[in-house]
Amino acid sequence: MAASGEGEWASSREDGDTIILSVEGEREAKHRLVERTNILGIVNIVVKGLMETSMQQGKTLNDAHPQLQQCLVAVEQALKHGLRTKRSMLGQKKSFWAVVEGFEKMSTDFSESISNVRGLPGIKTAVGRGRAWLRFGVMQKKLGDYFRTMTDNKTKLREWYEEDSIMVRDEGQVLAGLLMGLNAIDYNMTLSAEEFDKSVGPLDLSGFLRDGNCGISGGSASRGAGDEEGGESGLAQLLDQKAYLEEHNRKLELSLEKVQTRLSVAECSVGQLEERVREEEEEVGRLRQERDDLREMNERSSAELRRALENLQDDQKAELETYVQTRAGLNDLYSATQRNLDTESRRRSQLEQELELLKTSRTEKETAMLLLEKSVHEKQDTIVGLRRQLEEVKTANLKMTSQLKTTQETHQRDSLKIRGIENKLSQTTANLKKADKDLQEVRSSLRESEKTSSELGQKLQEVQLARSSAEQDLSIEKQWRASLQMEIQREKDRVVELTNELKKARVIKKEHAELQEKYACLQETVSEQEIALVEMGKQLSIAQEKLSDMRQVSAVMKDSVWVDDKDIAECQFCQNGFSVARRKHHCRHCGGVFCNSCSDNSLQLASSSKPVRVCDTCYTMLLERASS
Repeated sequence: MAASGEGEWASSREDGDTIILSVEGEREAKHRLVERTNILGIVNIVVKGLMETSMQQGKTLNDAHPQLQQCLVAVEQALKHGLRTKRSMLGQKKSFWAVVEGFEKMSTDFSESISNVRGLPGIKTAVGRGRAWLRFGVMQKKLGDYFRTMTDNKTKLREWYEEDSIMVRDEGQVLAGLLMGLNAIDYNMTLSAEEFDKSVGPLDLSGFLRDGNCGISGGSASRGAGDEEGGESGLAQLLDQKAYLEEHNRKLELSLEKVQTRLSVAECSVGQLEERVREEEEEVGRLRQERDDLREMNERSSAELRRALENLQDDQKAELETYVQTRAGLNDLYSATQRNLDTESRRRSQLEQELELLKTSRTEKETAMLLLEKSVHEKQDTIVGLRRQLEEVKTANLKMTSQLKTTQETHQRDSLKIRGIENKLSQTTANLKKADKDLQEVRSSLRESEKTSSELGQKLQEVQLARSSAEQDLSIEKQWRASLQMEIQREKDRVVELTNELKKARVIKKEHAELQEKYACLQETVSEQEIALVEMGKQLSIAQEKLSDMRQVSAVMKDSVWVDDKDIAECQFCQNGFSVARRKHHCRHCGGVFCNSCSDNSLQLASSSKPVRVCDTCYTMLLERASS
C-alpha cells in the first residue's frame, strides 16, 4: 500500500510539473505576443507621427529631430526582439548587425549599404555599425526594402531569431510595410561615429500621446460626433497609445523586479557584513588580550635584560682587569706575528716573482707551441712536396730502369755482333793463310812449270786467272776488314758511352738509395702521423657516434610523449589489463605505460644520472645501439 501510495504521489507530482510547465509556456507565449503587438503599435505610432509632422512642416528632417530618433530606437528594439546569441570562432554574437551582415549577398543595394557602413571611421562596436546602417537606409529611402528582403527569407532569420520573435512571425512583414511609409519623407543626417557607440535611453512617446489627444479633441470640436473617419482614427490612436502604455508598464515592472532582486542581494550582503563586523570585533578583543599579554611579557623580559646587563657589566670589569694583565703577553705575540708577517710578505713577493717567471715561461711555451704548430704545418707541407718529389723520382727511376734494360739489351746485341765479326775475322785470316799457302804452292808449281812450261802453259794461265780472282777477293776482304775495324771502333765508343752511363746510373742508384732512406724516414714519420690521424679519426668517429646517439636520444625524447596513465587501461606491449596486482609503470624513454613484467629493465639514459625503468622494446633497441 505504501509503495502504491508513493507511486501515485510520484505520478501526480509529474502531472503537476507538466501542468506547471504548460502553464508557464502559455504565459511566455502570451508575453511574447504582447511584446510583438506593443512593438508594432509603437512603430506604427512613431511612423504616423513622423509622417504627420513632415506633412505639416513640409521640410527635410535631420537627425536632431526627436521623433526621428524615437523612430530609429523603436526599429532597433524590433530588430533586437527574440535575438539569439550565436556562437562563432570569434566568440558569442548577440547583435542585429551580425544579422544584417548575413544578408549582405542578397542584393547589390544591401551589400553597398553594408560596405558604406564598414568604411565609416571611428565606429568601434557592432551596435554602432547597426545604428549607422539604419540611418543609411533611412537616408537612401530603402529601409523598408531591406526589411522586406529580410522577412521574405524566414529560414535564414530562424538561424538568428527565436520562433516567436517579431522578425520571424507575420508582424515582420507588417513592420516592413510600415517602414515603407518613411520613403515619403526627406532626411538630412550627419553620421557621427561617437554617438553610435553610446547607449540609448528608453522610448519617450509623451509627445505622441499629447499630439494624439489634441488631435482627438480638436477633431471632435470641429467635425462633430457624427464624423466616422475622425472617430476611427482617434480610436486607432488610443489603441496604439494603450499598447505603448502597456509596454511602458511592463518595462517598469521588469525594472521594479530587478530593483527588488538587487535589494534582496543588498540585504544579504548587509547581513554578511554585520556578521563580518561581529567577527572583526571578536578579533579586536582577542588582539587586545594578546597585547596585554605581550606587555606583561615585555616587562618580564625588560627586568631579565636589566639583570643580564648588570651581570655583563661585572663580567666586563673582570675581563678588563684580565686584559690589562694579559696585554704585555699580547704585545710580545704581536711583535712575533709582525715578524712572521714580514717573512710571509717576503715569501709572497718571491712567489709573485716566480709566478711572473712562470707566466713568462708559459707565454714562451705558448709561442713555442704556436711555432711548433707552424713547423708541423710546414713539415706537413714539405711532406706533401716530398711525396710529390718521391713520386717524380719513382717515375724517373722507372724511366732509368727501362733505359738500363734497353741499353743492356743493345749491349748484349752489340757484343753478339762483335763476336760474330771476330769469328768472321778469324775465318778470313784462316782463308788468307790458306791463300798464302796456295800462293807458295803455285810459285813452286810455277817453278816446276817453268821447267815444264810447255806442259803446263795451259795450267799457268788457269793459275793466273785464279790469282787475279784471289787478289780481287783479297782486296775485297781488306776493304771488308777495314769496314769491320771501323764498326769495332764505333762499338768501342758505344761501350765507353755505356760505361759512362753505367757510372751515372750507379751514381743515380746511390742517390736513389739515399732517397729511399729519406723516403723510409718520411714513411716512418708519415706512418706515425697516420697512426695519430687514425687515432684522432677513431676518437672523432666515437664522438660522432656519441653525438648521433645523443641526437637520436633527443629525437626519441622529442617524439616520445608522456602518456597519461588515466587514459591507458591495458599494457601497451602484452595487451593485458591493469588491476591491483598488475600495476602501471611508465617507460622513461618512450613515455608509454606498461606492466611490471614488460618493463622490468633499467638503463642509464642521457637525460638521467641514474639507471631508470625502461620497457623491453626500448631496452633491446638501446642495447643494440650501444653494441653497434
